[in-house]
Amino acid sequence: MTDGRANQYACTESVLDITPDAAVVSNLGVASYVLASVSDPKRARNFYQWGSMGVTTAVGLGLALSTDESVTVLDGDGSLLMSLGVLSTVARYDPDNLTVVIWANDVYGTTGGQSLQASHTDFAGIAENSGLNAVTVQDTEAFTGAYRDATESAGVTVIVCHVDPVDPDARPSFDFPYIARRARDSLTTETS
Repeated sequence: MTDGRANQYACTESVLDITPDAAVVSNLGVASYVLASVSDPKRARNFYQWGSMGVTTAVGLGLALSTDESVTVLDGDGSLLMSLGVLSTVARYDPDNLTVVIWANDVYGTTGGQSLQASHTDFAGIAENSGLNAVTVQDTEAFTGAYRDATESAGVTVIVCHVDPVDPDARPSFDFPYIARRARDSLTTETS
């Protein structure tokens, strides 16, 4: 960890520890790789997105609106930058079961680490101006507290978490239909 930034692996572990039954919608590439690194890649409620830059938060919103289960989005700053308008839509519906995490690493990590050129973009400010609760955190402990608070509060909270760029070795399945079907079935099949 450098520059006083949070550890994305430890923060992702916190998500799973605090909300073990949540559906976790993870952005293409790094967010999905880290999620697969810290949890069983076959965890049914890990909904890995592939080829979906810019739509992860929208997918998470749709999922949250279709279930009473807890839903957490693990998006990236580059991906969110492509679709900032989604925050207005999230605020319009504001489901109590949705938490949005933005991993702010200042690069397009999945495509080669190109600079995001968005160091002056205040993602939390944009979320707040869209009508959402938002918080920015710089370290792992602050993230854990913010995530716990977000999951216990009414409405959506956006957590902008500053992390260092990482390149995990783990890769979840690239079988897109299987991943979607598995996530859907885990949320719609009653267990006895």
